Amino acid sequence: NNLFLNHKLSGNSWFGLGGNAKKFFIPDTDEELINYLKNFRTENFITIGSGSNILFRDKGCSNTIIKLGNNFRKIEIDKDLIHCGSGALKSNVSKFALDKEIENMEFLSCIPGTMGGGVIMNAGCFGYEFKDIVKEVHGVDKDLNKSIIDCKNIVFQYRKTNLPNDFIVTNIVLKITRGLKENIKNKIDKFKREKNESQPSQIKTGGSTFKNPISKYKAWELIKKSGCDKVKFGNAKFSERHCNFIENRGSSGKDVEDLINYTIDEVKKKFNITLEPEIKIIGDK
Repeated sequence: NNLFLNHKLSGNSWFGLGGNAKKFFIPDTDEELINYLKNFRTENFITIGSGSNILFRDKGCSNTIIKLGNNFRKIEIDKDLIHCGSGALKSNVSKFALDKEIENMEFLSCIPGTMGGGVIMNAGCFGYEFKDIVKEVHGVDKDLNKSIIDCKNIVFQYRKTNLPNDFIVTNIVLKITRGLKENIKNKIDKFKREKNESQPSQIKTGGSTFKNPISKYKAWELIKKSGCDKVKFGNAKFSERHCNFIENRGSSGKDVEDLINYTIDEVKKKFNITLEPEIKIIGDK
């Protein structure tokens, strides 16, 4: 049975926070997913990946949470394309590409979370984004039909796409560019070094808290200039290593959310810029 009632959510978020989900469903095939959605058409649902950029609220979630199962983590190569399930970790796709001597996927080694979440938000770093590697996105549409969206019909922007909110990504097809294994490995090592030097590790965070606004300042600069880098709510505070990362040092979900909202208000007051969270906040208020 892959339907869990009153399921603890804290283990499904990198923050390690949150109450319980009323229903938590883990389908292992497209058919299981479609059948469940057909049987419970009136339910509101939210799909999640590995929870690397999710904050679950302390009161839990009365909407059904859907997390795709192990079958959606496969990574395979077919001629000149990589097929990967939306539940595959980006870092595992990067390892797979290295093994097969495929370049332009080195950046995936430095982004936490699953491929599904990555394509939906056009994740990226070090000058690369999902738009550079995606050929097709497969999923289940709002009418519960299997659907394939060609990359030509996807509008990729900074940390967002036009993929519909009610479209559940199940698989992603990636374009292949062949490279030299040694060069690919060197690039991965370089990216990882840069990431480790500038970002917190070994501590619970939700990744980048805010998207970089269209402004001469990056999000972390606005956080610092507004003095929010020194602010604490409970045990939630911005990392000293990179102040666009919130660290959970024994805080509640409310502490983290309060710090996010406080920072948005302060930056708006001082710079008239509205910071947009990159972290998804899920659950009942």
